[in-house]
Amino acid sequence: MNRLLLVLSAVLLLAVASAPLTGSTEASPAGLSSHNSVASGNTALAVQLYRELGANEGNFFFSPYSISSALGMTYAGARGNTADQMKKALHFQLDQVALNSAFKGLNKELMGTAQKSGQKLNIANALVLTGSNVSSGYKDILKNYYDAEIFRGGLERINGWVKQKTEGKIDRILEQLSANSVCVILNAIYFKGAWETQFDTKSTHDAPFSLSANTQVKVPLMYRKDTYKLLESETFQAISLPYKGKALSMVVLLPKSVDGLPAVEQQLTAGNLGGWLSKLDRQPDRKVSVYLPKFKLESKYDLVSPFQKMGMTDAFSPAADFTGMGWQKGMLWIGQIKHKAFVEVNEEGTEAAAATAVEMITKSMPVREPVFRADHPFFFMIRDNETGTILFMGRMANPAGK
Repeated sequence: MNRLLLVLSAVLLLAVASAPLTGSTEASPAGLSSHNSVASGNTALAVQLYRELGANEGNFFFSPYSISSALGMTYAGARGNTADQMKKALHFQLDQVALNSAFKGLNKELMGTAQKSGQKLNIANALVLTGSNVSSGYKDILKNYYDAEIFRGGLERINGWVKQKTEGKIDRILEQLSANSVCVILNAIYFKGAWETQFDTKSTHDAPFSLSANTQVKVPLMYRKDTYKLLESETFQAISLPYKGKALSMVVLLPKSVDGLPAVEQQLTAGNLGGWLSKLDRQPDRKVSVYLPKFKLESKYDLVSPFQKMGMTDAFSPAADFTGMGWQKGMLWIGQIKHKAFVEVNEEGTEAAAATAVEMITKSMPVREPVFRADHPFFFMIRDNETGTILFMGRMANPAGK
């Protein structure tokens, strides 16, 4: 079976009418900025989106980094109050000039680290001119700092680009374009990797997975005993499952009670998550018997409403100021934001970088080796261990569901 995780985001910008282009945008940014600020801002966005997208029960999965990248490119053309709202909602800690440079450096580091460890991580960006045009200065920013492909086209070319960059796993990101469409800003992330130590297919067996205290389903449960970093608290366990090279890992946070995930999610803040992950990273490797379900999950979202709730309101109305793209104020705004994600976890691997952890009980270790049995709802992430960047995040409530 393929081991893959892929995500794609699209931002569609609509114009009210064919307004003339204004002067060029701000000068191209120069110099590199700290990756830490982008990574920590991405963590804060991940937690906030987790609360918004996970408000309903059930499985869900998304890429905070893909969303941040697509809207980061959009933010590069925002000005005034529109830019202020976007910066706050997206938890950007740098101004536009520094942020563009930081994204360029971080993208290069993330893909390079994955390649060195034998994993495949591709991050692709594009600007598709679907109607009118944007300024040459804005195009230069996207080309120079986001390595964006720039071309003209409609739905067929947009969805064709999506299919190519996700190696055929996502056929289309958009179903329609407005008659007043100006451009579409795209980001795609494709990750394919193998576990540092693979699960033996002969050890996989059907076992009950508790959806609640009273409901169970049968799912394929993988098993392996090996050395892992494990963190334990009174309410949950957290484990780091590395991919080959140990540059990337999946972190699974498992409540100790079957119905314990909502309570743990209530504690999920950027500060708590960062603390849990730091503690998990400091744990010594030890023998753990791991049981993890095989699962496959696809998700799709319209992100306009979540970002409006997060305070990013002007960008979706004629109050928008995208003069940094060469358009007059009030003539260009965001029409839709679509996000799709796919993940598959099996014996060979997955795609993800994880983070989750709490205090580990070291005072009185039991004689028997610890067991991590993910046979009830859990929270998981895919994480770049060096920078702390959370690439993917989700909730697994029912491996047998969609």
